[in-house]
Amino acid sequence: MAKSKYTRARIRAAGRQGKRRGGGRWFTGAMVVVVIVGIVGVALVIDGSDSTKVSPQPGDPATGAPGDHWHAALAANVCGEWLPAPFEFENSADNPNVRVGVHTHGDGFLHIHPFTSSEGGANATFGRFLTYGGWSASQDSLSLWTGPASDPTKTDYTNGDKCPPGTVFGGQTGVVKYSIDCREKSGNPSDARLKDESVITVGFVPKSESLGVPPNANAAPANDGGNTTALNTAGCRAAAPGA
Repeated sequence: MAKSKYTRARIRAAGRQGKRRGGGRWFTGAMVVVVIVGIVGVALVIDGSDSTKVSPQPGDPATGAPGDHWHAALAANVCGEWLPAPFEFENSADNPNVRVGVHTHGDGFLHIHPFTSSEGGANATFGRFLTYGGWSASQDSLSLWTGPASDPTKTDYTNGDKCPPGTVFGGQTGVVKYSIDCREKSGNPSDARLKDESVITVGFVPKSESLGVPPNANAAPANDGGNTTALNTAGCRAAAPGA
């Protein structure tokens, strides 16, 4: 009788060990699949963010192939007043010896024709344009090229500041806002990717107020060798100067 119990105990123990070995093999196989999927996912992310495969692209000096040549309207609304267009620049504010392919001719438009991949593709952002011009923007603050007519030196704004006296919303608390094609967006305006024939609006207004449709939403950029037709953005309607 004792021998029979001893034999049955060994059989049960052997069965438990077999199950554990089988479970270990399943676990190892699952981990291998997870690792493979992770590696493939990382590869896809890296490939998708490769700015060499995304427009706008610079020209190729080796072949003479032209690059992209885009335009986007730009306007700033500070406390209910449309500011004058940014002044013309074609060189970087922090390095005047460097000519840049994301600039403006003082016509109220961004002229976007990258010279290098560092300012093309995914690197062609509104923030890059602002940096080249010597300005900046975040979801909490703005530093612009000029201020409203009542105080042109007032170029910096932070959420919670008061609108300057003499503006439409003078004395009211304002916040930073921005829109693309006249549709308000959230987040950091500097992260916005530039697109051809788009309308970029940035500003500082009371939270309850909209930025509105900029006067140049349906205008045409200066002739600089690219497309010079008037924009016709579905999200914006025509607006008269000063509207």
